[in-house]
Amino acid sequence: MTTTISENIKIEEVQELSAAMITFKGAVSTDEYRQAMEANYELSKKPEINNWLQNNTDAGVLSLQDQQWVSNDLIPRAAQEVDKIAVVVSKDVFRKFAAKNILDKQKGKLNFQYFNSLEEARTWLKS
Repeated sequence: MTTTISENIKIEEVQELSAAMITFKGAVSTDEYRQAMEANYELSKKPEINNWLQNNTDAGVLSLQDQQWVSNDLIPRAAQEVDKIAVVVSKDVFRKFAAKNILDKQKGKLNFQYFNSLEEARTWLKS
């Protein structure tokens, strides 16, 4: 199953990883971002989904408001649905900082790792 939210956002179920995967490319609006993250969250609630994989390799900058929303609202809910969260960090230094800022606030509350490549993230989710 693959869902395209916009030309910059794709959500898919990756069966061999038991993962809900979201991929961002370029800049997206707050509405697109939140709609996509909520859609990936809904996918993660399926019984056969145990992992969250977020590919930010080519993602644009994330607003402070969206960072706060993810940290305070979405991540606590997602952590109740999945065993592992893998985030492939962006090449963009500001987006990379945003991802780390969001997840660092959740240390000890969920099992997550940052990765520089999609291949590394996939390997960890399989382990």
